Amino acid sequence: MIDSFAAAGPAPLRVWNRLIQHAAASGSYADCLRRYASLLAAGLRGDASTFPSLAKSCAALRLPRLGRAIHARGLLAGAAVSSDAFVRASLVDMYAKCGCLPDARRLFDETPRRTLVAWNCIVSAYGRSSRAGEAVAVFNAMRRAGVRPSGSTLVGVLSGCVDAMAARNLGVCVYGYSVKSGLDADLLVSNSVLTMLVRGDQVDDARLLFDSVENKSVVTWSAMASGYLQNGDYATVFDLFSLMRGTEQTMDSVVLVNLIAAAVLFGNLLVAKGVHALVIKGGFECQDDLAASLVNMYAKCGDLLSAREVFDSAHCNNVVLWTSMLNGYVECGCPDKAFSLFDSMLRANVEPNKATVLALLSACSNLGSANLGEKVEENVVAMELQSDLQVSTGLIDMYCKCGNIQNARKIFDGVTNRDLAIWSAMINGYAYSGEGSEAVVLFSEMQNEGLQPDAIVFTHILTACNHSGLIDEGLHCFHSMTVKYGIEPSIEHYMCMVDLLCKGGHLSSAMKFFRQMPVRLQNQVLAPLISAHSAHGTGSSIEFMSEELLNQDSRDSGHCVLMSNMLSCLGEWRKARSYRKLISKEGLVKEPGWSYIELSG
Repeated sequence: MIDSFAAAGPAPLRVWNRLIQHAAASGSYADCLRRYASLLAAGLRGDASTFPSLAKSCAALRLPRLGRAIHARGLLAGAAVSSDAFVRASLVDMYAKCGCLPDARRLFDETPRRTLVAWNCIVSAYGRSSRAGEAVAVFNAMRRAGVRPSGSTLVGVLSGCVDAMAARNLGVCVYGYSVKSGLDADLLVSNSVLTMLVRGDQVDDARLLFDSVENKSVVTWSAMASGYLQNGDYATVFDLFSLMRGTEQTMDSVVLVNLIAAAVLFGNLLVAKGVHALVIKGGFECQDDLAASLVNMYAKCGDLLSAREVFDSAHCNNVVLWTSMLNGYVECGCPDKAFSLFDSMLRANVEPNKATVLALLSACSNLGSANLGEKVEENVVAMELQSDLQVSTGLIDMYCKCGNIQNARKIFDGVTNRDLAIWSAMINGYAYSGEGSEAVVLFSEMQNEGLQPDAIVFTHILTACNHSGLIDEGLHCFHSMTVKYGIEPSIEHYMCMVDLLCKGGHLSSAMKFFRQMPVRLQNQVLAPLISAHSAHGTGSSIEFMSEELLNQDSRDSGHCVLMSNMLSCLGEWRKARSYRKLISKEGLVKEPGWSYIELSG
């Protein structure tokens, strides 16, 4: 079309403006900027109708340098352009969306006649940057200036009130203003408040608001569903979807992503296939994000064949899809297939990302292959991810599980800004390598650096003490956990301590720990207690067994075998036979142990 204008002679500015505006409105932002370049080549400058579309295009493409150049061109075009309220508002919006918030605020402050659009642009800029305090301050200044806020103003403020509790308190005040001013009837405002409540885990309050909204949009339904999802309430998500279908509300990809997430939580393959059918019926099966979500859903439900069918039929070739399939193989216990897929991924020229690397490290851990782990580490270095804490933690964990504690420590020592997770991984590595003293030293170093251990770290250090027979250190750590840090012991902590004390022959101390435990947890530490009593020739094991304890986990084969053996040793033959009969009657099977070995490694 531009060529035809050139052949017919110079086109008037209004024609160029229509072309530029049409390109920006249709999302062809690069074309919009190219047409402006042609306008300049034709010897024209543009006017107040030209520059808003150009600013919008720079904002969409995140081109701040070009945006500044266009701003300069606007100034050169004359006072009629540079002082136009709509032009200035579009430039404020452009600077804000390009991450140049100080420039946006400076231009806003220099604007003599601020329109509602200009106020909304700067409010939304602060909101998008999660600077709720500044957004509210501008909102209040707007009201003092006599400009009546609109629904878009409130949406801009509320967008900054979703992350922190203090910001959400401001958001509730803004919602109160919306009710008082009648702007709560604006669906965009209701959706913003609903999102804020959901992000703040105020699901009950969100549901009250949701039920009060009459003309719900698909965004309203999706926001409410996401609230139930983050609480793991997949059943209500499905109920909500049924209600939505009854209103004949059209679905979008976000609704389907929520349904897929609910199916993952449910873990039922039949439901998963039903959700997949809805995706196909809605014509969304070709969307990249949905294909990856479907692969993940089937893998979580244990159906790798269906996951692979979705993967093979997908028309996209992005790293998210490949990583979803690779991670599915890892989680379903097929690490060899994960590495085979990774080789195919590289041959397809798909660049792996951090999530891919973390999945591969899990596969190496499952295989127990340090050789494969070293190859993954080479990829980490090539991708320049060695400084990433999550990746470093994954490498340490992998090398520890593969029995190469030296490589793990080398990576640990190379990390300067260590977080709790990386200390925990290294301590756990020493625990399972039988190097309890090293774990205790590292645990002390961690505390000296000001990091406060959590329940997981204490599980690791108590495991280290247990494996190495460090009774005094174990007792000290347990006391520190409960008294100094106020952490309530879990079954893992009790198990470590009872086992440690039993192995060391401290039966009375072990029994003290046993009696402190809730009855529902006591059966899980019976094995070390019974073994210790038997090893030390103590025939009073039955004395600490209440009937309630004996009858717990009656459908667990390991519990039944343990009870039968213990009662047989004590001469309680009739009771022992009753547990053996229970195994046959219930069809219980003792799961066999298994292990991996690496040949020629």
